[in-house]
Amino acid sequence: MVNEKVLIRDKYRVIKKISKIFLIIFLVLFVLFGVFVAGVLLNNNFSKNKEGGQIILENPLKNIVLKYSNVSQENPDSIQITPEQKNSIIEEAILDFNQEYINYILLALGVNYLHKSVLMENPFIELVLDEEVWNSEIIEGIPNSKQGEIENEDLRITMSKRIAVEALLSSNMEEYFKNSVLNGDIQLEMVANEAELFSKGYLDMYDALKRE
Repeated sequence: MVNEKVLIRDKYRVIKKISKIFLIIFLVLFVLFGVFVAGVLLNNNFSKNKEGGQIILENPLKNIVLKYSNVSQENPDSIQITPEQKNSIIEEAILDFNQEYINYILLALGVNYLHKSVLMENPFIELVLDEEVWNSEIIEGIPNSKQGEIENEDLRITMSKRIAVEALLSSNMEEYFKNSVLNGDIQLEMVANEAELFSKGYLDMYDALKRE
């Protein structure tokens, strides 16, 4: 009789332990589901906000192009560039390459679609251009770039400065970047895990650039 009571009590303890394990598993799955749903809602809300507003930056090549084309600032749409002028523009732009170029390029690549993660962390991108390394924190869809390496980047973009400048000179910069990604002139390396990339909007940006 005494042994039977102990066995019953032991069984009860086992049931309690199993119940706790199932409860923990349920809570973990519930939290993961909540993170997933929040990520989807953030993506949808940001897309709607983006469509309603605009982020406008002036092409950093504008003054250099005007300088070599001898066209007045009042009529920049009539600019015609010869191959010789284009080479001169590219060479000067490579030497002039700075934060404005980085910000403009990142916006052309679609970083204005990026947003904070569900943990309220901003997106971070590292760019490798020839021998220079730049990093950019995307704050409310706007890149804040500076020179130097970082350790917490989500995405690494590698390209030459010449490709970057030629993209800025192209008539359709987004299409130029897309083609450069497809043919390998621009490399995109996902550094962060897929869940974090999804929650910040990177996967949509990446798919758009890879889509033919």
